[in-house]
Amino acid sequence: MLELFILGCTGVVVFLHGANFFFHALSQQITFRSLSFLGFAGW
Repeated sequence: MLELFILGCTGVVVFLHGANFFFHALSQQITFRSLSFLGFAGW
């Protein structure tokens, strides 16, 4: 039972890290696109 609990906690932590990394990369891409679009429109 304890092993299952530890495994579940590890899975949640790994999932949160993966989601955090994914959202960080996604927000960076969105920021880059909007900045390049604004630069292109301003130009």
